[in-house]
Amino acid sequence: MGLPPPSVPPPPPERPELPPPAYLREEASFEVDGDVGRIEARMHLPEGAGRVIVLAHPHPQYGGTMHSAVIVALARELAARGVGVARFHYRGVGESDGRFDGGPGEARDLLRVAEAALRLRPRARLSVAGYSFGAWVAARAAPSLPVDRIVFVAPAASLFDFSSVPRAALGARVGIVVGDRDVFCSVERARRLAAHFEAPLAVLPDTDHYFVATRRGLAARVVPFLLADSDDLAAPAAQLEPLR
Repeated sequence: MGLPPPSVPPPPPERPELPPPAYLREEASFEVDGDVGRIEARMHLPEGAGRVIVLAHPHPQYGGTMHSAVIVALARELAARGVGVARFHYRGVGESDGRFDGGPGEARDLLRVAEAALRLRPRARLSVAGYSFGAWVAARAAPSLPVDRIVFVAPAASLFDFSSVPRAALGARVGIVVGDRDVFCSVERARRLAAHFEAPLAVLPDTDHYFVATRRGLAARVVPFLLADSDDLAAPAAQLEPLR
């Protein structure tokens, strides 16, 4: 049972609504050298961190930035665990140089940020999490990285051809989380994606593509998997309350 072909994305708005900037006190501002100039990043890299997690944000032409609420929620939870975490802007977003490249260039941006973080913490293991378009970016970048854990959060599988990425090329344990009301990745499509990547799948009830009321539940599932504390995406029932 393979993945159905992707659909054509809707035309992006002329002026997409951007999330407000969100800064965590644990983070520091970084500039990373990319293929087309600087990459704007924010990182929390505590001394002795045994793992670094790089977060890839949603589609910039539709308002996705590293300040997207799901990315910030994951960064906050990971920083609270005392591990390394990096989020960044793709080329052409925020203070990052360049222009949108449709996936390949953004994957190289993720690669450069991961390399920069690992230079600072060379003994750390690497995980990657991508949200929406960021999941597609993560899938494209992972074969060039020493990554052992990947999570696709609400992967926009109706718009991007994940089947073009072989499971063996990732070299990592993959996990997938979607909402049961996600218009960009139906539960059936998510099940096919999970079969393709031999990945555990978590479906959050009463949840759309944006996880507005379930970000705490999302973090409770994703973070232990990224930290290799769990091989599934289960979470205690008490952790599935809405994020307030």
